[in-house]
Amino acid sequence: MPFVALGELIRLWSAGHLTKLSTVVTAGPFALCRNPIYIGSFLISVGYFCMCDRLDVWIIGTALFWLFHGGAIAHEEKLLREKFGEDYAGYCKRVPRFLPRAASLAGNGEFSWKQAMLNNEYRGAAAALVLSVLFGLMAYRGVTAVACLASLRR
Repeated sequence: MPFVALGELIRLWSAGHLTKLSTVVTAGPFALCRNPIYIGSFLISVGYFCMCDRLDVWIIGTALFWLFHGGAIAHEEKLLREKFGEDYAGYCKRVPRFLPRAASLAGNGEFSWKQAMLNNEYRGAAAALVLSVLFGLMAYRGVTAVACLASLRR
């Protein structure tokens, strides 16, 4: 659960700063790394991998995560380079893609709960909560995934 909670907090913090394709956001989590939302998503995935407690899930899940998200990152970076040119190129030179570096959180952009909601981050938070509850039921009550999903339909 700590990975899921931390990942969702990072996603929420990032979504509250992100104004998609309107400007190069360089403040908050975007001052630490260029893809904090993906880092948050990966931490959430790691939390679920831990809950599964299976090596094959770790291997396949990690490979699939980076396969799909790596393509999205490449596409997004291409769009940002085309739209913002030198501003984005300079940002890429100063800020690492994934592994956060210590830096001032100041920059272009600020956190807004309204922006986080406009970016639909509440959906991700709700999904993380539901999945975590389902994992908890399976772990502590011996309930199967099929039974958990069936109970949601009622």
